[in-house]
Formats: sequence, structure tokens, C-alpha cells
Amino acid sequence: MSSSHPSNVRDQALQLLFQGRSVRDVAVQLGLPQQTVYRWHRTCISQSELMQARARIEVLEGEVAACRHLIDLMKEVVPPKDGTR
Repeated sequence: MSSSHPSNVRDQALQLLFQGRSVRDVAVQLGLPQQTVYRWHRTCISQSELMQARARIEVLEGEVAACRHLIDLMKEVVPPKDGTR
């Protein structure tokens, strides 16, 4: 964010965008360049997507760990095949 715009202006712009206002309307209402509003919105969405991806990775890593644990338990209970019948 540009140091020439206080964080409360950025927050207000994002709130208006998430309420359904257009970038153009928000920029005009707050006296900001449209490109600045676009950049703030894009950055906010990117950060949100990154947080969601990290949360999903954490879930998947937990599932992989659980599967590995189950495989180890199965190895203790089911003897490996020796290839002969």
C-alpha cells in the first residue's frame, strides 16, 4: 500500500468492494486512482487464496500422516506376501 493512503482508507475501499460496489465507484467516492483500488483488491484476494491454500495443505498433510500411520499398523497385523502359495 502506498504510504500516501492511510490504512483505514484501504480498509474502507475493500469493504465497499466486498459489498458489491464497482472499483470505479469506490475510486470516485474515496478520491483514489482506480489502479490503486484494483491493486488493493487483487492483493487482498491473493492473500485470501494463499491462506486457503495453506489451510488445505495442512489438512492434506494430516491425512497423509494418518495414512502412513495406518500403513505401519497394517504391516504389524498383516504379514507381507512371500510370493508363494
